[in-house]
Amino acid sequence: QFRRTLVGTRWEAWLHLVRRLMDVQLSQLPDQLCWKLTKNGEFSVKSMYLDVIN
Repeated sequence: QFRRTLVGTRWEAWLHLVRRLMDVQLSQLPDQLCWKLTKNGEFSVKSMYLDVIN
């Protein structure tokens, strides 16, 4: 239960958050990061720099 009533934009923000969370599926697998700016998925300063200057 909420301590305060959500109205206006706060209510809309709550609904938006709930909609986004409905698609989240949790698992027992360990988390892993994948850097989409390189082919191997690992972070590099060069890939970040090239993305920033483009």
